[in-house]
Amino acid sequence: MPSPDQDSFSQNEKPAHSTENSVEEQRLKTLSELGLMDAESVPVFEEATQTAAHLLDARICVLGLMDRHRQWFKSAVGLSRIGLMNELATTRQLPRTDALCRHVVESRQVLALSDASAHPDFSDSVLVQRYGIRAYLSAPLIASNGQCVGTLAIFSLQPRDFSTREVELLELIARWSMSEYERNCLLRRSPQPPARIPKEAIASPPSNSIKTDLIAQMAQELRTPLTSILGMASVLNREIYGPLTEKQKEYLAIVHNSGQTLLSLINEILELGSLNDTNCILNLAPIDVEMLCQQAFSTLQQVAQRREQRIRLTVEPGNRIWMLDKEKIRQMLYHLVFSVIQSASAESIIRVHISRKQSTLSITVWTSHPWLGEGLPAADLYTGQMLTPVELAQGQSSSFGWGADTRKLQSSQADTAGADSATGSQNTLRQSLGLTLSRQLAELHGGSINIQGSAETGYRYVVSIPQATELTETE
Repeated sequence: MPSPDQDSFSQNEKPAHSTENSVEEQRLKTLSELGLMDAESVPVFEEATQTAAHLLDARICVLGLMDRHRQWFKSAVGLSRIGLMNELATTRQLPRTDALCRHVVESRQVLALSDASAHPDFSDSVLVQRYGIRAYLSAPLIASNGQCVGTLAIFSLQPRDFSTREVELLELIARWSMSEYERNCLLRRSPQPPARIPKEAIASPPSNSIKTDLIAQMAQELRTPLTSILGMASVLNREIYGPLTEKQKEYLAIVHNSGQTLLSLINEILELGSLNDTNCILNLAPIDVEMLCQQAFSTLQQVAQRREQRIRLTVEPGNRIWMLDKEKIRQMLYHLVFSVIQSASAESIIRVHISRKQSTLSITVWTSHPWLGEGLPAADLYTGQMLTPVELAQGQSSSFGWGADTRKLQSSQADTAGADSATGSQNTLRQSLGLTLSRQLAELHGGSINIQGSAETGYRYVVSIPQATELTETE
């Protein structure tokens, strides 16, 4: 560890040496257990550095791992920009005392420097003095056990201010890269055979395979011209062929955003086409549930924004890895949240909370509104009648302590049914189909979707998914 005169940045906040050494030993043990110091390159880390450099418009990007004495560059982009065959590019390492990232590893916090040469704690760094680094943004690489093993950082030879969005994006890429690396480690160490699904859990209605294949082909054909439209809109928006007026930029933004929404819907159609009556195998793999939710909701953000709504995801602390069929769970989340978006009022916040109770993964979905309060919209209570009476009557208290009030729920359904039949809303059919599909996908995992709560506290959808080991083959 660097001595106090080498690390004036944190000398006033050092813990006792015994505690510090214990934390460091745990961190080094994590490095060893994950095989991070092996010589071979890691594709997901290469993708992380290239993605960060591209999305953040950075000339130099480094993913480094910190051992007891040195920072090792596991993946790097653009090191030649600070001089051909420079020592940093050839050795791909730095002494720990010279590495800016040591502060990130020790604090487990993002470090953003708009001009390192003007900062008294970093101006004497080798990166600043010898290699001319000015701007620096670094995010910690944190393993699932909470240990920080390294950093993902971007450099600039010119001073640069980093926005909150850029900081959050780098954090997201860092978390994704570590999550994917650990998932791949689990797959290599304990490969799982495909799980058979109990026959009684399969309740999908028969489908016309010819029509399904034809719809899938037509949807695929739509992607080509739509991709061209998006590409041309992007080219025009970059003003390659001349400057644009503010009104023209506004119209191009509308074209681009609408095209992205259409492309997302086409992708969902194709994903639906991949589900068929004989798809009885779960392709189980260790999945980061939080990252999976963010992927599912990324295509719904624009849908929510057009309806003046927002999506908020919260996760209880703990292990994020769960054995799931990634695509089936993603579709379940997409259609469940989409059905809530369609029935929620403007200015609502669609809330999704992930918790883990013993051997069950729980995902709770509800809405909150500035003056309408908490709970599912009335239309969702009506479409929720597709859940079995046992689920409604015997819904277990959720992790928040809500109990099910069946009488009031059924009364709300009856009132809403009359209102819906009067308006003839097509949204109700879409919500009911989406909720039915979500329920069936949950049941494929041996789980369920319940409505829990009361009229006073508000109702919630609660998705319960047991551990994969609880799925057994039924002869």
